[in-house]
Amino acid sequence: MEETPLSDSAQVGAGAEDGRHVLVVDDDESIRTVVRWQLNDSGFRVVEADDGAMALRLMARDQPLLVVLDLSLRAVGGLDVLREIRSGRAEVPRDLPVMILSGRSGETDRIVGLDLGADDYLVKPFSPGELAARIRSLLRRATPFTTPQVVSIGSLRIEVSSREVTVARDLIELTVKEFDLLFFLATHPRQVFTRRQLLEGVWHSSDFLGEATVTEHVHRLRNKLGRDPGVPLIRTVRGVGYHFGGPSVPR
Repeated sequence: MEETPLSDSAQVGAGAEDGRHVLVVDDDESIRTVVRWQLNDSGFRVVEADDGAMALRLMARDQPLLVVLDLSLRAVGGLDVLREIRSGRAEVPRDLPVMILSGRSGETDRIVGLDLGADDYLVKPFSPGELAARIRSLLRRATPFTTPQVVSIGSLRIEVSSREVTVARDLIELTVKEFDLLFFLATHPRQVFTRRQLLEGVWHSSDFLGEATVTEHVHRLRNKLGRDPGVPLIRTVRGVGYHFGGPSVPR
């Protein structure tokens, strides 16, 4: 089958020669141009899309290193694109790094984006140099996965590849960040983390999210995991933070 050529809004810039690229998804051509110039100068090859449907088609055709994603897109919105990636329905790895670049500066928009699985969130107007620095930081963190693919503690089982959590073989429905927080704590048993350390370790930022974000996610996890005696507790260390471990007893 003959491959359909890229449209004018899916341009390929000069840059890295390994064939991998950063996908920039924004319906504002001037924003895409600024991002492309900056990333080309930083050594990245860039592919552009001006709507969410095109972004999903391009990702299926050629997997990017990272996606820079606007939220306000025509037809298929930015959050819908993010959901497709994290759900596994898009033809890319679920853990593909995604940076949201958005004019929505409200705390609610940031929390929703990050809770759905975005790795970082930068508000317009933005510094092109800061954008490039954040992308380099995300790509440094996106190293091949070397931790166990299954974590099993008592009646709790965490499947990394499918992102499924079961307690006594009952499936527990978790959001993206609830899963990430549980996995982080379960792979660091009995280690005490402050809320700020958890923001850095799970949300990869403590700059614009309050510590109440961690408190709320811990509360939701406790409720969803229930009181099965085979599941360790997420324990509160008063004045410090949280740790995961110890037998399940009444809280």
